[in-house]
Amino acid sequence: MITLPEGYKIGKYTVKFFIKEGLYNGTYKIEDENGSPLFMKFYDLSKVPEKLVIDGDIEEIINCRKIRHENVISYVDDGSVTIDGAEYKYLVTNYFIGRLLSEIINEGKVFTEDTAKGIMAQVLTGLHYLNGEHYLNHNDLTPRNIILDEVEPDKYIPRIIDLGHVHQPISSGAPFPINDLTLTYCAPESLAGIFGPKVDVFSAMVILYQMLAGKAPWPCELSDNDHPQIRKQKIRQARKSPLDIAALKEKGVSDNLITVIEQGLALDFEQRPDLATILDCLNGNVQNFPRKEDRGSDSQSRLRSDESRTPREERTVSVEFQKSSEKSGGGFADIAGMEQLKDDLMKRVIWVLKDREKAEKYRLTPPNGMILYGPPGCGKTFFAEKFAEESNFNFTIVNGSDLGSSYLHGTQGKIAALFEKAQKNAPSIICFDEFDSFVPSRSTMAAEHRPEEINEFLSQLNNCSKKGIFVIGTTNRIDMIDPAVLRRGRMDLHIEIPAPDERTREEIFKIHLKGRPVADDINYQELAQLTDNYASSDIAFIVNESAMMAALADIPIGQQQLVNSIKSNPSSLGGPKENRKRIGFK
Repeated sequence: MITLPEGYKIGKYTVKFFIKEGLYNGTYKIEDENGSPLFMKFYDLSKVPEKLVIDGDIEEIINCRKIRHENVISYVDDGSVTIDGAEYKYLVTNYFIGRLLSEIINEGKVFTEDTAKGIMAQVLTGLHYLNGEHYLNHNDLTPRNIILDEVEPDKYIPRIIDLGHVHQPISSGAPFPINDLTLTYCAPESLAGIFGPKVDVFSAMVILYQMLAGKAPWPCELSDNDHPQIRKQKIRQARKSPLDIAALKEKGVSDNLITVIEQGLALDFEQRPDLATILDCLNGNVQNFPRKEDRGSDSQSRLRSDESRTPREERTVSVEFQKSSEKSGGGFADIAGMEQLKDDLMKRVIWVLKDREKAEKYRLTPPNGMILYGPPGCGKTFFAEKFAEESNFNFTIVNGSDLGSSYLHGTQGKIAALFEKAQKNAPSIICFDEFDSFVPSRSTMAAEHRPEEINEFLSQLNNCSKKGIFVIGTTNRIDMIDPAVLRRGRMDLHIEIPAPDERTREEIFKIHLKGRPVADDINYQELAQLTDNYASSDIAFIVNESAMMAALADIPIGQQQLVNSIKSNPSSLGGPKENRKRIGFK
């Protein structure tokens, strides 16, 4: 992404200074020909996801053109420009004086109840406009996306900014990037890839709690080095603790407002009030706010009525199978180490799947599937991809967002539709990433899962081998999977993918350093010894970090750079004993 210098001209606009960078855009303060200040969002078209481009136009720009509200950033202009042969688009919006709410919170400010309610009522008014007038969710409501204009002491006009994730409610497969979402503000359903009409309610109540209490409702330490799925797991775990109501009472927050916040932060979206109800409450109609114990059947019936509007979606899935003819990898030859395991799978599984005629001659029953389990970052999903290449079957990877649905029985229908699609593409392999999130033990099932969804999985697994389907499930926690799924005749094989041994780590270093400028002093054996109990992903990160340092210095990657990176980046797995206990291995 290029950075436009001060004074750069784009049409009638002049760049004043750079503000921030996004995944595929940058934000600038600019001036028009009259010297009036404005904001500009500048997009690198080569980086904008295809799903966000409609007939050559960017979806964010399309949405912004039709939005006109005091509490939402407003459209002024848009256009295209070519720089050094590359095409860019820009969006110009109105400029307003103020500070990001995140800056104010980070300074330690705690708002009074009246001030916080006034701010949030206006924010919800803007959100209600998006939802009611245009059937759009913001999906990324955080303090860094709210600017406060202090018109009088402790009296603010808030404006919602950054419309990059604005979209109609989504039951699965978000078209916009989700890696830049601030997960601590995400609703439980959006962590699973479901962006229903109540996700903004949850985010707003997290912000309101933070403004009043001076802290997050569920404190959770996250590391930038954590895999996104690890961060999600940490957040889910933190939210299992009761909401700290005492922190609000200590600040003198009224019982009525506490009730509103508590229900707005309901982890089960069916029990969470909608935007209009919360807004009505903040505007003073708390007496009409339904008590938690009174919400059950009516709210659920309304939800189910809404769900019935899209019955077709309940039976469709967006996943696509990679055809065997399109595979370009080398199969098991691309996997460092694990020679015995690869040989066993070739002899015990792959030939049975491929040579059906011989299997029938000896009355051998092809396996239904296998579980690949082990610590995070050890290449379970990569192993599944190489297994598919080795078998030469059509292949797809399924994530939680692919099957999630905010509609009643929606997920159940999507499961059935997925296996129907797999049968049409047979012989095929379905890989469920983080399989424990699809089929958790029913004894500890979270609110977002329904027993009928597990039952649908069990039914499909019983017959998939007869339909030419082989199922792979990857998991860090095999102990969290429902025991019925793990029975023979369903997921027949349980295979541990451990942290790589020393010899394998040598090979992993060689693979990741291949094709890069490397010094003559590389000692692969020493590197392997220094990375005991490191995951494959840890080694990939170390090599990439060392390559970055070498590139900045314009020198080959050397042994000392790699050693320094190892010392500054401890294993994500911890010590061997601690790790094995944590992930539930014996």
